[in-house]
Amino acid sequence: MCRNRHSNPYQQQGSMLVISIFIIVVISLLAASLSRILSSTADSVANEVYSAKAYYAADSGMEYGIYKVLDNASFCTDLVIIPLNFLTGEVGLENCSIKLECELIDLPDASKQYYLKSIGTCDGGKIVAQHIVEAEVKL
Repeated sequence: MCRNRHSNPYQQQGSMLVISIFIIVVISLLAASLSRILSSTADSVANEVYSAKAYYAADSGMEYGIYKVLDNASFCTDLVIIPLNFLTGEVGLENCSIKLECELIDLPDASKQYYLKSIGTCDGGKIVAQHIVEAEVKL
């Protein structure tokens, strides 16, 4: 004979407490891992933005350097390092700076070659990005 034992509600009083604590712990772990993922994603986006800004700052410096060499060849004599400050106040390139290096190379055929190196740096506090663009101009 099988006896059907009816469970007494007083015997199951603590089970809901254990289940609710388990659910709270699982949801807390999920929230913590989601927070970590979102924080790391925000950092990588900031890195990409500052890297792009540094590239465009270096590219702007290179365009300026090529223009100056073609406009006035005496702009570059030997090795010149020029900090450029024409970016101050430019929307999108704030907190960025450019350093332009120009070196004159005399070639055997009496022509001149200019080696230009533009270094764009963007400082965003905890993120600092730098890009270098190089070019040669032969006159």
